[in-house]
Amino acid sequence: MQYLTVGTSEICEDLFRKIEDTGTIKPKGGLWLTIYDPRYKNYNAWVDFILDDPITFFYKNRGTSIWEQPCSVVTLKEDARIFKLDSQESLTLLNEKYAGSYDLLSKDYDGMFVHMLGLIGNANDANLRQQVLRFGVDSLVLFNLLCIDYYQSGVVAIEPFDYEYGDVEMTSYEIKYEDTKKKIRKK
Repeated sequence: MQYLTVGTSEICEDLFRKIEDTGTIKPKGGLWLTIYDPRYKNYNAWVDFILDDPITFFYKNRGTSIWEQPCSVVTLKEDARIFKLDSQESLTLLNEKYAGSYDLLSKDYDGMFVHMLGLIGNANDANLRQQVLRFGVDSLVLFNLLCIDYYQSGVVAIEPFDYEYGDVEMTSYEIKYEDTKKKIRKK
């Protein structure tokens, strides 16, 4: 399975921020990704989400052109240890065994996959539902870059549109990435 991160086309330990607890279900830091299917170069849940939200779209931009967002397509090692936060049971395990601490979770796992529908569908607590919605889309948060087998640098090439009236206009884009498979640069 492959994943997409938007905002960087180079992944290295020097730029990596350690995972931090926030007091909510959503942590800070780590490397954030979404599932990517290479058959669909013009679809990704996270890219669709940021294009529908102009504040996030402009916040994520760090380049000279908002129409070319750097990205990386990531493939994990087969033995990557990923905690699946996808049900009330997994949330209970996170809270009971790890005291809700992502720092503690990162000692046993390389990352966490958050399946929003699985969590929301089982959430009886309105506050929990609101916290889960803050993820925006199903997300993979990596705590450890060494679980990455390789990544491929790329760009999300967005067809320019009038962002003030983005909800009226159909936006299109293409996820383009190199064939070169890169390894993580260590500190």
